Amino acid sequence: MGSWLIKALVQRGIGALPNPHYWNELFQDRVTHSLGLTKERFEASLRNCRNHLDQLQRSGSTATSNSFSAFELGTGWFPTVPIGLFLCGAREVWTWDIAPFLTCDRLKLTIRRFLELEQGPELHHFHALPERLTRLREVMALCESPGGLGPAELLERLGIHYRIGNASRSGLPPQSVDLIVSDVVFEYLSPEELFEILQEFRRIAAPNAVMSHTISLDDQYAAYDPGITQFNFLRFSDRAWRWLNNPIIPLNRLRVSDYRRVFSESGFQVVDETNQHGDPAELARTPLAARFRGYSSEDLLVIHTWLIAIPRHS
Repeated sequence: MGSWLIKALVQRGIGALPNPHYWNELFQDRVTHSLGLTKERFEASLRNCRNHLDQLQRSGSTATSNSFSAFELGTGWFPTVPIGLFLCGAREVWTWDIAPFLTCDRLKLTIRRFLELEQGPELHHFHALPERLTRLREVMALCESPGGLGPAELLERLGIHYRIGNASRSGLPPQSVDLIVSDVVFEYLSPEELFEILQEFRRIAAPNAVMSHTISLDDQYAAYDPGITQFNFLRFSDRAWRWLNNPIIPLNRLRVSDYRRVFSESGFQVVDETNQHGDPAELARTPLAARFRGYSSEDLLVIHTWLIAIPRHS
């Protein structure tokens, strides 16, 4: 039995437990050791944040001349992107997640990573505003105070609103957000959930808003098992994949053409697309399930995409 199958079985067991996100976090922390905010992971998130901001600036949106509002889907364990957006002038940031992964210790570590860069060139190239760095230091002092505020309350001091729940019912005013971003989140949403959240994004998107989303389209079990390829999950029927899929964060197996279509159906126009492709020889060795035989090889080869979209105006 390959290690990916063992991992799949473990995750199915975790998914059956009460409060599965807690047990999954414990598994990742104690077994796979995948929860640390390493320098490499922090810098990767910082690059994503900078890339999202670049798209807003390139759009010519008037929001960039003074301040802007932003919405992030998928806060994750460490709020690097929301804090980065704050440092670069965001007036207000909404960041949503399905479970409260953020803790005071993780917030402190994230802020510490930013402050470690203060003396070097990185934050200068990042265009962090000096007065925002001062506010970040003030929040760090509050983080270190005994019996202090919780992470959500601390982030409020920066104009960052941390929310848990279904972001497709955000309650934000229509046309109130200038920049909407996510990093490797959409691949975990069912087609129905994806359409629902994109409809909400269309409702809250300002007329000149920009969406910037990075999406992984590969079999993520391949990261744990060198014996399988990034296309391994394309072998399985939907019925078989339901038994193998991670029930806590299930992969939808959508291809890049599916994302283009649902963006369009939700009222957005994709204006830029950057794709990373896998090895054609590995795809050729993968026996495709019936669901995927109608896709072109070019479509199936995409293992990561970065889609930029704007509201389509009729």
